[in-house]
Amino acid sequence: MRNLFIAFFILVACTTCHGQSSLKGLTPGKSTRTNVENLLGRPVRQLSETLSEYKSNQGTEQIFVQYLRDSDEIARIEVTFAYAIERSAALGSASLSGRSTGWQINSKNRLEEYFSPAFVVLTYMGGDVSTGVTRIGYYSPQLFETSSAKLPPGSSKQNPPGLNSSPANPNNPVRGQPLQLRAGNYDDLISRANSALQASDYLTAVRLSQQAVALDPNRPGAYEVAGIAQLYGLKDASAAATAMRAARERGGSAAFSVTHDHDGMFQTYCQGQLDIVNFGVSYRSRDGAHSFLISHADIKEFGLNKFVGSNLHSFHIKVSQNGKSTTYNFAPGTLTADESNLILQLLKIR
Repeated sequence: MRNLFIAFFILVACTTCHGQSSLKGLTPGKSTRTNVENLLGRPVRQLSETLSEYKSNQGTEQIFVQYLRDSDEIARIEVTFAYAIERSAALGSASLSGRSTGWQINSKNRLEEYFSPAFVVLTYMGGDVSTGVTRIGYYSPQLFETSSAKLPPGSSKQNPPGLNSSPANPNNPVRGQPLQLRAGNYDDLISRANSALQASDYLTAVRLSQQAVALDPNRPGAYEVAGIAQLYGLKDASAAATAMRAARERGGSAAFSVTHDHDGMFQTYCQGQLDIVNFGVSYRSRDGAHSFLISHADIKEFGLNKFVGSNLHSFHIKVSQNGKSTTYNFAPGTLTADESNLILQLLKIR
């Protein structure tokens, strides 16, 4: 576990200038798009006019940069982790003291902890400190002031939930102390994580997957389970993308719940599971009546649909097998563009 913490410190190496925290020398409110691209290269995704994703050299994190609308100046940088990290690791990586200046529970029932004058916001997996940090946000002074103005009165005088409690569960950290891992091997942890997933206990599924990663970060199984829990259970598409990308880069699979169109209008269809694996793509309907396999070599085109099921954020995979061309149309389980774009991104990983 100590090695995992050290790895995270390297991922999010941070310097401090006059109290404000920076990410790898990039300081919101001071640095510009040119500084970002000199350090991180061109964006891998343009999510909006002002928000871009940049490539990280680690498969277990994503880096997003938000710019001011009428300027190339950085307004915010967010680092999203595939797995929650301990509060102590997040504090150390962002050069923060243990005492925050305010906190709130956001609209997704996740704890946000604010630190001034570092202008940093930690976002947790759940509603208290014990769930671990999934995002570190580096803000410009102006954006931090605007965001912190909405904090509940009196939050600066109270510790955030779970910080000074003494939970009976040894897996819950107190005051940023290292996680106490339960005994068990990798396969046992994955089995328990899958059981938690089946029981819709998504937080437990992710936490058990996190423990498995601590034992062996090079195996894909833990990332596979966590990706499903984060996408469909915790509704965190960003964290799911990081986990699923990590799974694929380690030779694992990514599973999605999809609707398969039968008539070009999504009036007749079946629902099932789409798996992206090393050899290509597989699909199987829930009733087992409809299934197919597609190798990467047979895939000639894939992308978002402009007409067929576009209101469902559908996508297509065009294949050529035995001299015959076929186009498969799917709608993502969450009916969001985020999920469709994630599937299309993972199809590029061979």
